[in-house]
Amino acid sequence: MTSDEPIVVRRDADGNPTITLAGWGDWQRRVHAEEVWGTVVTFDLRAEEFPADYDEILADAIAYLHQVDRWFSTYKADTPISLLRNGILPDHRIPPVVSEVLDTCAWLKQLTQGVFDPWAVKGGVDPSGYVKGWAAGVVADQLVAAGIPNVCVNASGDIACRGFQAPGEGWAIGITNPYDTQQIVAVVNIIDGAIATSGLYERGEHITNPHMGTTKVEFDSATIVGPDAGVADALATACLIAGPRCAEWFTNLPDWSVYFIKDGQAMFFGPAFEHIKTGQ
Repeated sequence: MTSDEPIVVRRDADGNPTITLAGWGDWQRRVHAEEVWGTVVTFDLRAEEFPADYDEILADAIAYLHQVDRWFSTYKADTPISLLRNGILPDHRIPPVVSEVLDTCAWLKQLTQGVFDPWAVKGGVDPSGYVKGWAAGVVADQLVAAGIPNVCVNASGDIACRGFQAPGEGWAIGITNPYDTQQIVAVVNIIDGAIATSGLYERGEHITNPHMGTTKVEFDSATIVGPDAGVADALATACLIAGPRCAEWFTNLPDWSVYFIKDGQAMFFGPAFEHIKTGQ
């Protein structure tokens, strides 16, 4: 789980870190929460001045979230993914966006040696373990392209950040203690990237090993930081299931970072956590 509000870390007179909710300096801030996909997606938008057509830009972003639901919901019988699951959608009629998502899921399946496997889900292919983060990233890019430079899209813990939370400050996102969700155990600073955390404490035993059919996991929480929110979403869940052997997946992913918690101990590597090693 990652904190719902951007935060900022300061040091007191004795050099100890203190954490508070982040301000936005002289910028304007607008926040919108949209109910979609059975959860809530939050937009935290900041700018020196918002475009005159802000309402239209926000409406387009909201509309895209609901379009994602019309493509990928497994609870609606007429979505392309439901039709594909039921074997009544031929390959040549699959929308390009669905094909692109499934291609990335196939790459993730290979990368994780089958631990992330949307095709092993009961009832047929279900890419929802990737789609939520992917959609957050797509919408963040759309908002930036439309003229809002500083964006944080939080899709129920799968977070895509663009730009800054305040002048000169990257988005500071907290990693929650899996044993005390009121406590932050580490902070990640993100300018253009993503973070996702997976853990059983979020929604009970909702994570299933696709091949074993069990909810047994190897970590208490797994946080992934990198360029892509969809990939971060998928890898967080896969790492939670696979345990320490997942470290080999990152051999050729130098821009990615991980933060695992098991039995009260943290393990981490990657550029996002260099500040912890140096004590900064």
